[in-house]
Amino acid sequence: MRKMLILMLILGVVPVASAAMILQISVNGNLYPTDSTITLTYPSGTAELDIHSPNGWGSDATDNVYFGLCFTDATAGLGTISGGVYHLPPAPDLSKVLGAGNDEFFPGSGGIYGQFMCMTVPGTSGIFVDGILFHCEAAGDAVVQLWTTNDDWETVQMQDQVIIHQIVPEPATMVLLSLGGLLFRKRGK
Repeated sequence: MRKMLILMLILGVVPVASAAMILQISVNGNLYPTDSTITLTYPSGTAELDIHSPNGWGSDATDNVYFGLCFTDATAGLGTISGGVYHLPPAPDLSKVLGAGNDEFFPGSGGIYGQFMCMTVPGTSGIFVDGILFHCEAAGDAVVQLWTTNDDWETVQMQDQVIIHQIVPEPATMVLLSLGGLLFRKRGK
């Protein structure tokens, strides 16, 4: 009976936590990526990150939400994030990219910073920003986090995070791949 009560409490908390999510990160078109499946190979590996809203915008049509998509301090320098294209709709009115220098508000280093100014109607669910490229630049795990805050800049909240595994192929694997490529090239002639 005690185990059932604990299970019911846990299941009751999960929907409340997910309902508070305003924005989420998707990777290569997968809206709910599993961290263990995101693997990139150095030096040419890239992944496309998108910022989307799973449930649409909040009920208050006048909210301004500022967001930062950035690395945690522990993984700064393991990759770069660049690009990004806003979509209107479903993004709220007057979306824009904030200037550099917002690290003081959002933890991490480097990244994409922006603002959604919803002045007329709440946005619908869907992709707000896409075409953000993550480029693998070293071996190791890169933790990319999505932070949001409102106008007060005091209640910064992490909305989502993904872990990108960056690997450097072993030399023996590279040699075998090169030999295989040479064999295919020779066979095609």
